[in-house]
Amino acid sequence: MASAESNRRILVVDDNVSIHHDFLKILQPETRSEVMDLARAALFGEPHPPRISDQFTIHCADQGAAALALVEAAGKDGNPYAVAFVDMRMPPGWDGLETIERLWEADVSLQVVICTAYSDQPWSEIRDRIGRTDQLLILQKPFNSVEVLQIATALCRKWDLARKVAGQVNELSHLVDERTRELRDVNRQLTEFNEALMRTVASLESAQAEILRQNRELERLASRDSLTGCLNRRAFYALFEEAFAAGRGYGNELCCLMVDIDHFKRANDDYGHSVGDQAIQAVADCLQSGVRLTDMVGRYGGEEFCLMFPGTTLAEATGLAERLRARVAAEAGSRVRTVSGMTLTVSIGVSTSGFGARAPLELIDQADRALYAAKESGRNCVMAMDVLVPGLNPSEQLELQVRRVTPRESTPAIIR
Repeated sequence: MASAESNRRILVVDDNVSIHHDFLKILQPETRSEVMDLARAALFGEPHPPRISDQFTIHCADQGAAALALVEAAGKDGNPYAVAFVDMRMPPGWDGLETIERLWEADVSLQVVICTAYSDQPWSEIRDRIGRTDQLLILQKPFNSVEVLQIATALCRKWDLARKVAGQVNELSHLVDERTRELRDVNRQLTEFNEALMRTVASLESAQAEILRQNRELERLASRDSLTGCLNRRAFYALFEEAFAAGRGYGNELCCLMVDIDHFKRANDDYGHSVGDQAIQAVADCLQSGVRLTDMVGRYGGEEFCLMFPGTTLAEATGLAERLRARVAAEAGSRVRTVSGMTLTVSIGVSTSGFGARAPLELIDQADRALYAAKESGRNCVMAMDVLVPGLNPSEQLELQVRRVTPRESTPAIIR
């Protein structure tokens, strides 16, 4: 740090070493006399270079991970950086947004400037990822030296002022603590008068706790389908969006199953809607009792269910789907007590986020395509989306195909 009151430490994060040199030339120019600068400008038509009154300390990193190490080390040494200029694209490591997120985890007071071209990433995407913050500026490429110098100077000054304000807040906090201790001593004299009030407060807190418990129960009921106890469509999709985003963020695979009760209309027509409701409940019980704690089961609508398997490969998901299909066929019919000898089966479609789905609905649509193929294939079977060309990266596939999981020996069953 340049002085006790001024921090001029700057970090440049860019995979292009020539960019490092550009920042060094702008923020750490060689000492030259003003006469020589003016002579050079007159002879060669060069603009008069800006003069820097405060010398900056510049450190450079070519990848986000290296920058994070510098920021962490600087924090441990009590000599943090004031400003970081971060490039948007730095293959093969973290991109600019991930680098900024990691740097802010290590130093929340760091001022950041994104160095980006118009074609790199739209501001709306940057804002959605990073959020609205007063610690972030955008510097469009190509940039000029005056703009860089002004930004560096202004943000370093801003960092200094923020640190000064924090110090003043701490001082005020100490004063408040001292005054609080004085008031605490006085309050000891009022203990007898406060006992009745404390009992009232305790009673109110107990009532509030009960209200919160009831509210949580109401929220749980609002997120559940009243017939089956599964997640309702709104709650399921909200959790699906969270799991999908987390899977993309951490690079984990997520699988989706679409499940449909075979020939359900026939059950309603033959036995009535009451028995149809019991059939839906029976299938839902088999699905919910057959999945893992991390999996989620939602009633998608009517006799359809949507299941989500986070952190699960396609091979694992198809195995789970086949076990669920067999479980429904073996147990669901017997759970309908009002009709003897009923047989219930389901058709299941499976897909995975590994096939490049960009949103939860796209993944659900893939699983729905596989479900449609299962129905066309005779029902009571599992069909899964698969790559069209084995060995080729899924992202390079122009289209997918549907693969049958259930062995052909399994004779499709129908509701009797």
